[in-house]
Amino acid sequence: MSAPAATRWARAIVVGPGARRALRAGAGAEGRVELAFGPGGYVSLGDDRVLLAPARSPLGPLSILVAGLVRGDLVPGMPAAVAGEALIVGALRIELADARRPPAPRPTPLAPGWHAALAAALEVVAPAPAQLAPGLDALAASDLAAAAAQLAGRGDGLTPAGDDALAGFAAWRWAQGAPVAMPAHRCAPLGRGYLCCAERGELPQPADAVLVAVRSGDARAAARRARRLASWGATSGAALLWGMAAGAAGTSRRTTHGTPARVCAPGSR
Repeated sequence: MSAPAATRWARAIVVGPGARRALRAGAGAEGRVELAFGPGGYVSLGDDRVLLAPARSPLGPLSILVAGLVRGDLVPGMPAAVAGEALIVGALRIELADARRPPAPRPTPLAPGWHAALAAALEVVAPAPAQLAPGLDALAASDLAAAAAQLAGRGDGLTPAGDDALAGFAAWRWAQGAPVAMPAHRCAPLGRGYLCCAERGELPQPADAVLVAVRSGDARAAARRARRLASWGATSGAALLWGMAAGAAGTSRRTTHGTPARVCAPGSR
């Protein structure tokens, strides 16, 4: 696919790790704007998605934060292509060469008081809807096949919420030093992208901040950061925390009983 002609230049400030992988894999692939909101939006590059957002936005693993991005730059259906060290979207050319890489995620050891910190965080976000409860229970039991069958692609939100819960669980397990490969074939394309990042410990900044506070046993910081997390997407922030809580339930079970919870073999991707 040839790159569309560009008439305006912008510059990427930071590129998230998942977005970097998508840019590499998407070179030469068909791309387009899938969704636009405000000055930003989601762009598909082959099978992957990236989020274009203004420079001061919270950073997510699929985000490309762009200086000079304005409302109207992205229109659904507009063609997109990777051209060397640039992403061209319609008439916009986004230079990528000098964009920063965020620091790699680092596991946070569990500290005393983490149970109370998790409870404090959960108090300030919406509770999980009843329709997701069986899947979250399966996650807490580390029955990944059952959890994916009941959560993947389900619930409200763009991702949707069930996919975000799977991602929160995967991130907790990564931080615990027991990473999992989730059965992701039923997830929505965007949810699958965020889930694959979470399996590597890569989360949106607000979610990572909550995870660190909880695992550090800092209840006050966990509650404060959870309030900010609640504004990440329509339901994504709360759902990520529900998934973390399910992962934490498995941690409590293994700590209490000394027996690892069962992990089913992951399905195809």
